[in-house]
Amino acid sequence: MTGPDETALAWARARAGGPLRVPVGTPAPAGMLRLPEPSGDGAWLVPQVPETADARVLAEMGLAGPLLEQPNDTARLLAAVLRCCWPDPLAPIWPGVTAGSAPVLAVFGELTGPRDEMAHRRSAVAALRRLDQAGWLLWDETADTIRLGPRVALWSGSDLSTLRQLWRTMPGPQPAPPAPEAAP
Repeated sequence: MTGPDETALAWARARAGGPLRVPVGTPAPAGMLRLPEPSGDGAWLVPQVPETADARVLAEMGLAGPLLEQPNDTARLLAAVLRCCWPDPLAPIWPGVTAGSAPVLAVFGELTGPRDEMAHRRSAVAALRRLDQAGWLLWDETADTIRLGPRVALWSGSDLSTLRQLWRTMPGPQPAPPAPEAAP
């Protein structure tokens, strides 16, 4: 994807569907960042927009702006994913690590406070779907795992500084209980 037609097509696809999953070795068109998958089986193309771009610029470019549906739950779930999938806030945020849904939902529960279990689950799943669709996280429902999405790689240095401070104040995922010892 190096010619003007391929670049325009990549931008149109990104505007329509968010970050693009591409095969290994696909070059990044002008204005897009190529993020290799940790597994080496592909990459993501993510549009780079200036840090100063506001909602009007994003709308003009046809790119997704902030997620406004259920903003509190969506933001809390993204924060829980950051806390569970970015184990070292001094390390680069992309690609992070994969976490099971249970620790993410436990941190989300601590951030949202007491709720009916079904209401908690419903709001978490809805937020997971919104964030996955927008490329902020990658949710594998079948494997029941979550990891940071390619859009997080575009956060600026000042965004990451703020996120590091938030990360330090949030509850972390609880370690898994030790496996029971076999009886002699």
